[in-house]
Amino acid sequence: MNGKEITGKVIFVVCAQKKVEWQAELKQKFEQLKQERISRYQGVNLYIKNLDETIDDEKLRKEFSPFGSMASPKVMLEDGRSKGFGFVCFASPEEATEAVTEMDGCMVGSKPLYVTLAQRKEERKAHLTN
Repeated sequence: MNGKEITGKVIFVVCAQKKVEWQAELKQKFEQLKQERISRYQGVNLYIKNLDETIDDEKLRKEFSPFGSMASPKVMLEDGRSKGFGFVCFASPEEATEAVTEMDGCMVGSKPLYVTLAQRKEERKAHLTN
């Protein structure tokens, strides 16, 4: 019956579970997806801070494009204005490492950039407490 269409609607059928059981199952799936996402972007996602207010996503792409193909350059915004930091995700760790080496301290606009590998908040907090 699962996936069968009845009166124009697809039916979803599963075994009955207690609320605690399905919450635990969903939590496990969520954690697994989170770990896969973390491992996929490990070493290729860069954190860039001290961005000039004039820098937008397109200018960020232009500055970092010489180092390789990027999945997503993103300047973080608040109320349409730059928050002064952003992220660039490269296709390979080698490209990301080269970008960090070349662009850290480089003047873009009127400010020197701070470029490093992006870290999860948990990793950063653990690193700072040690």
